[in-house]
Amino acid sequence: MTATAAKQIKEATTLGTAAFTNGLKRVPWNDKELTKIFGARNIGQTPKGEATTQAITKAWLAAWDQANLAKEF
Repeated sequence: MTATAAKQIKEATTLGTAAFTNGLKRVPWNDKELTKIFGARNIGQTPKGEATTQAITKAWLAAWDQANLAKEF
């Protein structure tokens, strides 16, 4: 994984946690900060050296889920 790809995954993870904390539903595409990571990609397109859209989305979802599971009721 390149440095850029790793940075994108780390950022998506941070954003997923923040989304849960801020009350955003578990819908990655509603997170405007997350969609900025994708830039002007076309469907199925991954720029050289970057993480795939699927990997970024999975990182966001995993972080959101982890934050949800860690919440005390």
